[in-house]
Amino acid sequence: MRRFYHPSPLHINQAVELGEDNSHHIGRVLRLTPDTLIIVFDGASGEWVCRIQEISRKTVVVLPLEFSSTLRTPVTKATLALPIIKGERMDMAIQKATEMGAHRIQLIHTRYTDVRLNTERLNKKLHHWQQVIISAAEQCGLNQLPALLPVAPFDSWIAEQQATLGLIAHPGEKPLAQLLPSSPCDFTLITGPEGGFHEDEVASALAKGFHPVTLGERILRAETAPVALLGAIWALWDSAL
Repeated sequence: MRRFYHPSPLHINQAVELGEDNSHHIGRVLRLTPDTLIIVFDGASGEWVCRIQEISRKTVVVLPLEFSSTLRTPVTKATLALPIIKGERMDMAIQKATEMGAHRIQLIHTRYTDVRLNTERLNKKLHHWQQVIISAAEQCGLNQLPALLPVAPFDSWIAEQQATLGLIAHPGEKPLAQLLPSSPCDFTLITGPEGGFHEDEVASALAKGFHPVTLGERILRAETAPVALLGAIWALWDSAL
């Protein structure tokens, strides 16, 4: 069944309108018809199996038939600290972080972050990236959306961190497998911009207890490192269970 996001909880046997964006997608793009079953999720509490009752140009009316509380999230909460990357590569990084089950995406400005946006452009980008998150959750089956946190300067953000497990994408002496505890726990992962981290930023992270980590000798692109490291962490913990 096709999946669609609706920002408010639904209730069994109480018809609800999904809105203009979903109407366009359901009626014009997918060409679904009344009586088709779909899944609707609210980004927080689970998902509903719904029957389409009516499709018009500006709205879709659905009837929730069955609720499931499943969230399909990892067993731990992962915070990804991600600098703003140029162009569509930022979309990719956010999309894949969502698919990998990140609980929070903290946007950061590092010294070598190339992208600098004024308030108006940043607000538009934040709205766009939120839509990227929604689309990724619709596709991958997640029912809980990761929080997209406002941009913070790296220096002030790292000074406030007290992560149970902190990792920073930077060459270190120990492989990832040796840095992870045997039991899964909440963690924070920092990945860098196209130009990498300034040495003072790495030093600040290490002083707060973060561990440098890489995946071998290859240098990963700024949009590749988050998904590769998140995937490796989940895989290592899954294999240990």
